[in-house]
Amino acid sequence: MSKILIMNDEFHIEFGKLLFHKNILPKDLNISSRQVSYWKSKNLLPNLEYNQHGKMNVLEATWMSIIKELSDIGIKTQKLEQLSIDVWVKPRHEKYADRVLKDNINFKRSKLSEGGKNTLRENLKDEMLMNTLRGEITPFTDLIKSCLIHKEQPHAFIYIPETNEHKCLLGDSKLLEKLHALYSNKTLISIPIFNKVGKMLSIDLKSNEKDLEYLSSIENQIRNIVIFKRPKVVEIAFDDNHIKPRTITEKHIKHEELADYFMKNKIPKGTKLLIDVRSQDNYKLTLITK
Repeated sequence: MSKILIMNDEFHIEFGKLLFHKNILPKDLNISSRQVSYWKSKNLLPNLEYNQHGKMNVLEATWMSIIKELSDIGIKTQKLEQLSIDVWVKPRHEKYADRVLKDNINFKRSKLSEGGKNTLRENLKDEMLMNTLRGEITPFTDLIKSCLIHKEQPHAFIYIPETNEHKCLLGDSKLLEKLHALYSNKTLISIPIFNKVGKMLSIDLKSNEKDLEYLSSIENQIRNIVIFKRPKVVEIAFDDNHIKPRTITEKHIKHEELADYFMKNKIPKGTKLLIDVRSQDNYKLTLITK
């Protein structure tokens, strides 16, 4: 039931940046290193390869958060191990990534240029590269990516405890109705993805890196003002008012407010940022789209 995420020419570049950007620690998710070690030993985190500081990217951290949520409500470790294999190992063996690339090449309404299609064709011939991509392109990672692209649509990880099956709900409101029809006599656990990804981004925004590669130039400018200049009040507004103005104040946790803003508002390409420093502790940021 997982649908293919349609690519454009910027797809691999943008999400490659997101994939390799590691700023999130288990403690940010209220998970101890001891718990992570136990889950690793039980193969609940087959996707996770720590760097020297034990940091994770958004995809790794979101999966760990799901494991924690299912574990907290009493799903047994043995079931979670099989679930993890189904989510991360099975798509690799079934060459899901190969199918995604082929479908994007052959899709009649493809958003790829001919050059982009040729790049995918060359990728498919490179077995070493495809072996890497098979671990990075899965229905679950497509779920996270789709959530970031199509923020207005529903995204959820569906789990059926009785059968230990799972489904990735990618922006299709009718899919949930179909699942309820198929599993009408079974309990479904629906884990919304939007808020989880937003939480991971809010943690990432706190990092000391000057710019986060997966944010646009405008988003990085806004982030640098809100996170590093630490003003008491920041008012963000669009010139044509097609997006609701947002005020971020000292009373709020600024990185969470900012992540929520980036998640809910897509800043159009070509937007210019007008910075009005009203005082040392008060900024007005106007996004000019004309």
